[in-house]
Order: sequence, then structure tokens, then C-alpha cells
Amino acid sequence: MDFIVVFLVTLFLLLLLVVSMLFGRAPTYRPDKKSACLLISALCDGKSEDDRWLLFISIPIVHDPDLEKIRLQCYELELQAEDNQDVCFGSGIFRYNPAGMKQLEQIRQKLKILIDNEPTYRSF
Repeated sequence: MDFIVVFLVTLFLLLLLVVSMLFGRAPTYRPDKKSACLLISALCDGKSEDDRWLLFISIPIVHDPDLEKIRLQCYELELQAEDNQDVCFGSGIFRYNPAGMKQLEQIRQKLKILIDNEPTYRSF
């Protein structure tokens, strides 16, 4: 009797595992240009979200080459701040010093131009 109970519980768990593997998806990180612009805007306004920022600059964006170029520019800015070159980490609510915030603003403007030039699609 014990064998049957253990067998049925194990069978149920295996079936549950198989169903979850069939219908589940792997987590993906696919930021778009608008969400990146919102993130950079928040950083420029002093409402920094360090975790989201570090996630954005750390993970390559393979689905959008233009956004990957923007990410690389942001990554270079972060590296400059770490090396204490012209850009340093700021104090207070801003992540970078004024020189770094100026570069970040330029990156945001480039991203806004990319968003404005992006074609719009409508489905009817």
C-alpha cells in the first residue's frame, strides 16, 4: 500500500514538472527604447533606480542594435566614473557629477531622436 501512495505522489509530481516545462517560458530581459528613455530620464532627474540602471548597462541587448549602442555609451560612462576620469560618481541624488550628467543628457537626446525616427505600426 505504501508503495502505491509513493508511486502516485511521485507520478503526480513528475507530471506537474512535465506540464510546467511544456507551458512555461524562460524569463527574458527585452527592454525597449521607451523604457530605456524613462530610465535615463529618471537618472537625469535625480530619481535614480540603481538596480534597474545596473541591470540595463550590464546585460547586452541583442534584439535592438540601436539600443545596444546606447547601452554601450551608458556603460562607457559608468566605466569612466569608476576610473575617476572626467566623470565621477556624484553626491546627493545624482549618480554622476555635472560632467557625467551632461553626457547622460546627450545620450538621452540621442535616444529620443531614435524614438522619434522609429516607424509606427498600426494593426486594423
